[in-house]
Amino acid sequence: MKLKTCIRAAGALAALALALPAGAGAVPSVTSVDAKLDAGGATFLTDPTGAGLTTETRYVVSADGYVRAFAETNGVTGDGVIDYSALPADYRAPMTAEQERTYPAAQTDVQPHATCSGVAALSDGANILAWQGREPTYNYIPWQRATAGLGDDPANWIAVVRRATGVDLSAATDARRACTDLGGTYHAADTAASIADVLIANATAPLQRQIATLTRARAASDTAAATARAAQRAAEAAYQALFTKPIDLTLAAKRVVPANGLVVMVTGAPTDPVDVTLEIAKRKARKLGLDGPVLAEAQGVLNADGAALLTLKLDEDVVDALTTVPVRAARGARRTGRRAATRPARGVIPARVLAVSGGNEDSAVAVVVR
Repeated sequence: MKLKTCIRAAGALAALALALPAGAGAVPSVTSVDAKLDAGGATFLTDPTGAGLTTETRYVVSADGYVRAFAETNGVTGDGVIDYSALPADYRAPMTAEQERTYPAAQTDVQPHATCSGVAALSDGANILAWQGREPTYNYIPWQRATAGLGDDPANWIAVVRRATGVDLSAATDARRACTDLGGTYHAADTAASIADVLIANATAPLQRQIATLTRARAASDTAAATARAAQRAAEAAYQALFTKPIDLTLAAKRVVPANGLVVMVTGAPTDPVDVTLEIAKRKARKLGLDGPVLAEAQGVLNADGAALLTLKLDEDVVDALTTVPVRAARGARRTGRRAATRPARGVIPARVLAVSGGNEDSAVAVVVR
């Protein structure tokens, strides 16, 4: 069962801006982490280093106030979501849309939409920019008629595709066939990861309500000075709610394999630092010969969307203490001075993952698999 304690003092912010500046929070950012998957029945006993495990890249994409998670499954390299964390606002101010679209350090491999490669009209830079705003989010033209859940509007790219290729995606019943008929290669979208539902439920929905409130407040302020004061009060209330909300901790898995560590997602107040620890009971830690109950610790900062993806990595000596036990020498056996023999440990150890950020904390139960 998850326990949550909110101990943050109210009134963290005083005077607030009337509304977000144009484009703030709209440009996308991409965070990636390499996860390990079971492969060929390998276990710690047969592969203590985990070298034989399969690696899967996972992404968290935040765009226009939306947050989604994806796993790299379509094998397409490059031409993905543009990562504006590599393009700070002042640095990119003099750049053109085409320069932002093609900036090398901002390229990623995640495609939330299906695509059709190998068709000149679809890889043309002018066409890619034609369906997007001043600061492009994607370095491709989607090849589907549905949204990817990132604030994208299919009507924008469907019109460009129809004009460039003659294909009406809104009426196409077989997108793959429509692509190959043009001489292209169809690629499905990268798969939405399981953590995406948790992110959307716990972080995105409240954030969307706040953004909607601020958008209405800004529109009202533009009409007349008389309505600006009321809009400002609404914006202040919205910001207050956003920056004082409690944090929420989500585990990628409840069972922790010491050699692999654990990936966690923390959502809460944007820009707050966050500290996450993996702990066991003090008595158990003493029994294992550990210095304390904390097995691993990770620190980070919640991004502008109020989310952070962290990996808890256990030190090698901690992994050894958890996964091996000493073997007692037989009575009467001679002591040789060599290091005591050990054998693999078995069973599980109850553990707790604790996240602390901005005076708030949240915890979740886990088990360490020996």
